[in-house]
Amino acid sequence: MCVAISDKDILGVLYRTKYEDKEYYFTDILKSALSTFYSDSSIVDSLASNKETSIWNTIIKQQKDDEDKGIVPLFSIVSESDKKVRWIGDSSPFGVGRDVFLCRPDLYSLVDDFTDREYECFACFICKCLGADKITLTPRGNEGGVDFYARIPFSKDDHFFFGIKGPIRIVGQCKKYSKKDNVIHMKEFKSSLDFVHTCSFRIGETLPSWFRSEKGIIIGWHISNKGHQAGALDIAKAYGIVVSDTKDLIDIACKADILTGIADKAKCIRDKYMNETIYDD
Repeated sequence: MCVAISDKDILGVLYRTKYEDKEYYFTDILKSALSTFYSDSSIVDSLASNKETSIWNTIIKQQKDDEDKGIVPLFSIVSESDKKVRWIGDSSPFGVGRDVFLCRPDLYSLVDDFTDREYECFACFICKCLGADKITLTPRGNEGGVDFYARIPFSKDDHFFFGIKGPIRIVGQCKKYSKKDNVIHMKEFKSSLDFVHTCSFRIGETLPSWFRSEKGIIIGWHISNKGHQAGALDIAKAYGIVVSDTKDLIDIACKADILTGIADKAKCIRDKYMNETIYDD
């Protein structure tokens, strides 16, 4: 019996596959991905024929969305009519070389194996990649709806809101779900942000002393493994909450200066940065 798989399952394989620096016909890539689910070539050929158009259209849309967000897309489109792609292709518009993305499949596999707590540690590591000099991972079970706090300093030559008023303060929450996060959780996070602003008892001792003493602006950052539902995005937009998914985090990790020159970036992250005790500034 042929077990049904979704387009998302197939896309997941595409992002976790290592490609050579050359052009591919998309149908060949798709068949290779389907072969990870089915050993029968006739089933692979049939499904490739049925799913090629829908998945190709998704790849086209994701490329535009990624470029709008400053993320280097999975492929460069060589020819839409012929459905030809090139792995990463020209990444120069993003100010980086394609070699830094060789680790991307490994990073996806790494995150796949993370526990919920490790995913929170990974978010703290991403804060470090972004220049945070203070990071606090909240205790398990009594976090007041906040998983981590971070401080990102700016020089006095930067914008008024940053350079003069002080470092920005990040209030973060992570959800390592297998589906897009919903509006209820975003509302709860908005409430947690209100508690932080008022230093409410709900936050209790999880609010670090360094966070209390700073005067910089407070920014909420909600991270969901698979992204967010439309309603959750609406609330985030209304209240200035930054939203990210795993794709965003992995793009930051690939380009991170602190991993420059490291051959096995996934192993380095696992061995060096997944220890929750180091995020206790």
